[in-house]
Amino acid sequence: MEDLYKKMNELISEYDSFIVMGHKNPDLDSLGACLGLCEIIESFNKKAYLFLNDSNLENYNSNINQSFERMEKNIICVNDKTYKKISGNILNIVLDTHIALRLEYPDIINKFDTVVLDHHIKNKDYIKNTRFFYIDTNLSSMSELITYYAKYLNLDLDNVIATILLAGIEIDTNGFNLKTTSKTYNAAGILLDMGADSIIKQELLKETKEEYIKRATFISNSFMISENIAMCILNGKCTSLELAEVAEELLTFEDVEASFSIGKIDNDLIGVSARSLGKIDVEEIMKKMGGGGHSSNAATQIKGKTLKEVRQEIIDSVKNLDK
Repeated sequence: MEDLYKKMNELISEYDSFIVMGHKNPDLDSLGACLGLCEIIESFNKKAYLFLNDSNLENYNSNINQSFERMEKNIICVNDKTYKKISGNILNIVLDTHIALRLEYPDIINKFDTVVLDHHIKNKDYIKNTRFFYIDTNLSSMSELITYYAKYLNLDLDNVIATILLAGIEIDTNGFNLKTTSKTYNAAGILLDMGADSIIKQELLKETKEEYIKRATFISNSFMISENIAMCILNGKCTSLELAEVAEELLTFEDVEASFSIGKIDNDLIGVSARSLGKIDVEEIMKKMGGGGHSSNAATQIKGKTLKEVRQEIIDSVKNLDK
């Protein structure tokens, strides 16, 4: 990845200010990568701004606000109104997604030069007309990429940012069980050497009793659609994160090699999260439904269909796997 880091160094030297943004409803991988890149940019004596509504941090993760308060590094957050106050030659950097509709404020990519860094399989709706576009599907997470970038620069990140990056890797690999290579473990070691705190990490990964009970209720209604593939329908409105958590937990059950969770994430939008232990390529199924991801970790969002229709489409696709 040395060529990537050299390219990023060139881009950082070319611009005055940078807006760093992940996908909407950020998880710890997206947030950690953004925070880490902001600190990297500022090590070049440049201005970096995190596109995040910091007045609403509790809605992202119940412990993220506490972590922000612990950071020695001051990360300046902007939103769809305050970013207009940023001056100079501006570069927008998108992390952990390459699809405009998955950004909190998609219009921003039309206002500035844009760079995209991601680890998900390329979707047909990718962001076009970029200064630089990079996807590496072999990475476990964006946190892994940013960790190695900091290592390349011999930069020790703020210990709380390092902790969030470590939590991000753990989330995206489902506890180092999926998409994990020796480089992933090495990245975790680098972050621990930087001062990542295991206790703070566990706090970040904690969930409330209500969240646990809600997920357990969903899972209790799951069912098998083949001898080794489980499915769960989430009743009522849910989030993409809840879909991902349910799909991942289904994989922990005996005889389950792959899983699908389906739920309504907006009034006319169905979300699907798919997970696999490796033998079944769930990305192939999600790609046919307009989504993408990895062979073991994929998702899609579908407009204009019912839960019942999406469920049947997945079941039909699973049946065709053996043909």
